Amino acid sequence: MSEAKKYKALVLTSGGLDSILAMHILAKQNIEVIGIHMVTWFNIPRYTLLEDQPDFYISNGFKVYNIDVSEDYTPILLNPSYGYGTSVNPCIDCKILFFSKAKELLGKYDADFIATGEVIGQRPMTQNPQAMRLIERKSGLEGLLLRPLSAKLLTPTIPEKKGWVDREKLYDIAGRGRKRQIEMAKKFGITDYPSPAGGCILTEKSFAPRFYDLIKHTNNVSINDFLVLRYGRHFRLSKKAKLVIGKNFEENEFLKRLEWGNLKIDLTDIPGPYCLFEWDG
Repeated sequence: MSEAKKYKALVLTSGGLDSILAMHILAKQNIEVIGIHMVTWFNIPRYTLLEDQPDFYISNGFKVYNIDVSEDYTPILLNPSYGYGTSVNPCIDCKILFFSKAKELLGKYDADFIATGEVIGQRPMTQNPQAMRLIERKSGLEGLLLRPLSAKLLTPTIPEKKGWVDREKLYDIAGRGRKRQIEMAKKFGITDYPSPAGGCILTEKSFAPRFYDLIKHTNNVSINDFLVLRYGRHFRLSKKAKLVIGKNFEENEFLKRLEWGNLKIDLTDIPGPYCLFEWDG
């Protein structure tokens, strides 16, 4: 008798509890789980560069691969088809890009479907039923995108219909509450997970002025043009000149590594901030 096929899922993760739970839920059903973390300049750890990110890491016993999508992200950030959210966050376009990239990876990892830790109703822009269906359709993942935490509230997917995953062992979580997820974490013995954070930097209203100043005064925006927006104090001196000043020791040390601007100012004889200056004249 031939051995039953073990199905494989790519689980998109940002490192939060919901995606960790999605991995555990599928693993409990004998699904081979591979984590996928889409990385770009705005979601890497502070004081690190894209080249610092490892090819993969281990999270709660699961192997998670870092996939750099920075170059593909720039066009949608500058001109999102579905607009911005409360600040300069192109959330719908972002999801479509991430899911489209995940679909491209199915063959590379010999995987059968994709899963996420999304919870219906948790985020207003991308986790309402209409947006979720739109994102699935535009990324070419209709039927192949499983959301284990909310699956019982959604249309059955191909993995459920074909019996790869038992729908009865999935969940019906909705809304922004965390109580059920925390209870599930205890049940699964998950203790290593981050507390809910403030979210994506692109959603912060204080970030928007820096972003709009950049695109107003820069013709060909680079990854480092975006990355420097996360650090220091920014001074627009003229249409062609900008100064970035480190706010503390950690920022000063990081700015020394960042290839940006055409003049670096380092106070060596007296204590003071490290500065980057860009002038197009």
